[in-house]
Amino acid sequence: MSNTRQTEYGNIEITSEALAAIAGAAAVRCFGIVGMVPRGFRQGVSEILGGDAASRGVEVKQDGSDVIIDLYVVMAYGVNIAQVAQNVMETVRYEIEKMTGLRPAEINVNVTGVRVFK
Repeated sequence: MSNTRQTEYGNIEITSEALAAIAGAAAVRCFGIVGMVPRGFRQGVSEILGGDAASRGVEVKQDGSDVIIDLYVVMAYGVNIAQVAQNVMETVRYEIEKMTGLRPAEINVNVTGVRVFK
């Protein structure tokens, strides 16, 4: 799926893969995020075959002009999970808007684990 815009010079197409890469890169830069977790068979196979690491743990759904982003993250032990998740949502929304002009309808942060450092 992709989002296409018509300009006076031609078309601009922004694919779901591009949105996933932007969202993944923004999420891993946030304090408290240890990493992203691949979701489902498709991402697991893509990772084995050398898929883009930036989009690991990100699912993008597009319904017309609505973009829904699901992030699957691992957080560091001891952080305020709700606060870190809110920060991730705000950071991802900002980066998507800044780079593409799209405003995501939803950004869902799914905490799949907590990493304890020794």
